Amino acid sequence: MQQALDSNTLDRLISLGRKQGQLTVQDLETNLPIHSMSTDEIALIVVHLEEAGVPVELDDSLVTSNAKPLQAPLRSAEIIPFPDRAAAARMKKRTAPLQKALPAQPEPPAFAGQERRAAHWAVAIAGFLVLSLMVALVMLFGV
Repeated sequence: MQQALDSNTLDRLISLGRKQGQLTVQDLETNLPIHSMSTDEIALIVVHLEEAGVPVELDDSLVTSNAKPLQAPLRSAEIIPFPDRAAAARMKKRTAPLQKALPAQPEPPAFAGQERRAAHWAVAIAGFLVLSLMVALVMLFGV
């Protein structure tokens, strides 16, 4: 809901609708700034009123007369990742902007050694846990 509609206005509309049995378009126009609201805002208010048990008589002119054109979504700036040192070195080697591109050579994975070390430690810790579990079982059952 927009700022112009506070809980007091909504409560006043609910009590009026319960007193009359329903709300009309004229009731909404007298209590709300309908002409400055979008159809989505009006629909949201109607949903709130109907959830409170107040039926609302809607007119097609209310929904279509003040339809505001949708704005195009704002485009944000493109985020360019910071190049690593190897890419920066390749960029410095370029002398002319329109040189023929060199064939791409696959680079070795940078984390291959770290992945092996991590896997090694994971296996070592798992083995230690199994060994300590076996020792605990031997001590517990005395086998």
